Amino acid sequence: MTNVLNVLPPVYIHPILWFFILVSLFTGTFMELTVIFFIVLVHELGHYSLAHYYKWRIRRINLWVFGGVMETDEHATKPLKQELLITLAGPLQHVWIYGILFICSEYSLLPASVITLGLQFNSTILLFNLLPIWPLDGGKLMLLFFSCLFPYRKAHSLMIICSILFSIVSIFLFLTYFPFTLSAILLIGFIIWENRLEWKQRYYTFIRFLLKRHVEKPDMKKVRPIVVNPDMSLMRIFSLFRRNSNHLIYVRKSNLDQPFLIKEHECLDIYFKWKHYKATAGEITGIRE
Repeated sequence: MTNVLNVLPPVYIHPILWFFILVSLFTGTFMELTVIFFIVLVHELGHYSLAHYYKWRIRRINLWVFGGVMETDEHATKPLKQELLITLAGPLQHVWIYGILFICSEYSLLPASVITLGLQFNSTILLFNLLPIWPLDGGKLMLLFFSCLFPYRKAHSLMIICSILFSIVSIFLFLTYFPFTLSAILLIGFIIWENRLEWKQRYYTFIRFLLKRHVEKPDMKKVRPIVVNPDMSLMRIFSLFRRNSNHLIYVRKSNLDQPFLIKEHECLDIYFKWKHYKATAGEITGIRE
């Protein structure tokens, strides 16, 4: 029994969801909310099951009215392939939900009204989650795509900017073609709040990314050299770091001299361990010696 409980994730239900549950009891929409809750939970368990398989450190699953979020203690230090598969594991759950609904329809295992609701909400939640907006799965896939092209700091900032632009367009289309309800207000508020928060915390997110590399020293087989000038600060050097790549930093001295080599972990040690926050690449030689 204890082993089973250790496998199950801690689930946190947002207070707004409790409010909607209470409202549904008085408005006769409890069946609709139950269907949505089931689909969202299955979606998040898809993320969780694969993250648990890869031994990610998972804090909890947050369930909201329109979706959920799996919180982890992994901050862009795991392989891109793992994060891609875990991100896709959620949307893939909708495929077998379609299968169950079609079987129930074929053998009349559920009322036709419930099956219709299930198909409608399953499609809506799937398509909504694939929008390139943070923190939806589509936004996470966009971040992974940018991480393959750019250093992590640039990829993260670019993702937020694109997410905000897509949010503005999506909100405009939503308000144009759909009724303005309480659910719509909360949904729009949630998207705006999350993107605003992610933008405000982008520097903290980047520092957390560096700190994880410094503390855990993940094994990254791919080596990517970086060539910098002596006057480049450590923070500017860090802004060139990419996910899933170990960096060798070559400091130019002159056109005739051999560049000075600094390893990634040395730069991180100087910044986090020795607290030389304003050190430049040219000063690192004296610090190290």
